[in-house]
Amino acid sequence: MKKSNRWPLVFALVLSAMWMPHTPAQAAESDEIAAVESGPIVRRQLLHRSARFELQPMVAFTMNDAYTRNGMVGVSGTYFLNNSFGLGASFQYGAFHPQTNLRENLERTLAEGNEDARLERLSYSSIGWAADVGFTYVPIFGKFSVMNSFFSHYDLHLFGGMVIVNEGVEPAIEGFATDEGIAGTRPGGYFGGGARFFLSDMFALNFQVRNYLYNRAEISSGSASPQLSNTVMLSVGLGIFLPGEVKISR
Repeated sequence: MKKSNRWPLVFALVLSAMWMPHTPAQAAESDEIAAVESGPIVRRQLLHRSARFELQPMVAFTMNDAYTRNGMVGVSGTYFLNNSFGLGASFQYGAFHPQTNLRENLERTLAEGNEDARLERLSYSSIGWAADVGFTYVPIFGKFSVMNSFFSHYDLHLFGGMVIVNEGVEPAIEGFATDEGIAGTRPGGYFGGGARFFLSDMFALNFQVRNYLYNRAEISSGSASPQLSNTVMLSVGLGIFLPGEVKISR
């Protein structure tokens, strides 16, 4: 009795299945899988900064002044080219200049020692206004929650650029001459960083620290000698983003 040889038939069926063209549904599914695998890791991401302008009114004060603090009010504007890089400028005006404890102790010591002539020659510098222009870089951003009830987006950003600072001068005793050598408009550079917390798609709360580097003399007794100094400024501002609608990535 002759055995039936079925192996050639099975082999032919397997080859035909391998070479069978995909149906439209199978082809679409394959294209979708390939697109997912080659696309970005995070999809439908909120781009809070991309192609938006941030207008920020703010208040600030200097932190490391030896003799005169500087309370500032100002405004900044930044246009973000994408979600990470922006170009901007700011202007701040010296609204008030309280004395430090060191200045009060110095003047008290001179008065108690009957060094009136030396006290009358003392002059102090203060910031009249400051204007800067530079870039912003946002390396870290994300989302956090407080007790699973309040959610907010945030970012940590860096910035730097050029600054022009106008220094004013005031005497230790009102009515006496001042050393104008510690006053004037001086160029310099700045750098700093900050944190931004989005209250909504349009509003954000900003905390920033700036370090202005420029020639400055905080005190003079008749012969000013400005030197390259660090003026550190802490600011709090309300960021207003325009347009109000946030872009979403694919």
